[in-house]
Amino acid sequence: MQKFTFLLYLSLVFSLVSCSNELVHTWNIDNYEIIRENGKESSYRNIGTLTFDKEGTGHFNYQIIENDFIDKSKFTWEKKEGYILIKPASNSSESKLTKAWIITEDKAKKQIWKSTDGDYKIQILELSRN
Repeated sequence: MQKFTFLLYLSLVFSLVSCSNELVHTWNIDNYEIIRENGKESSYRNIGTLTFDKEGTGHFNYQIIENDFIDKSKFTWEKKEGYILIKPASNSSESKLTKAWIITEDKAKKQIWKSTDGDYKIQILELSRN
C-alpha cells in the first residue's frame, strides 16, 4: 500500500511539474487582435516571439510595424489554473502584453489567451510553437 501511495504521489508531482513547464519555450505570436467598443478592430499577424524561461522569467521580441512599435522587454510569469500573469521584470519597461491573460486554449503547441485593458478593449493573443 505504501508503494502504491508513493507512486501515486510521484505521478502527481510529475504531472504538476510538466504542466508548469509546458510554456517553457519560444512561442511565435501568430495573431494579436484588438477589438474595440466602437467596432474598429486591429489584427497583427506573425509579429515576433515571446520566450518563457524555466526560472519564471522571459522576454518579448515583437514589432508592430503599423504603429512603429518594437518590444524587447523582459518579464516574469506565473501560470495558474485558467490564467497566466505576465509582469514587467524589474528594470524593464512595461509592455502592452504584461497583464493577466485568461487562457481559452491551452495545448502543447498552441495557446489562445484573452484579456482587456480596462478601456473597453478586448485583446486576443494566439501563440504557436514548433
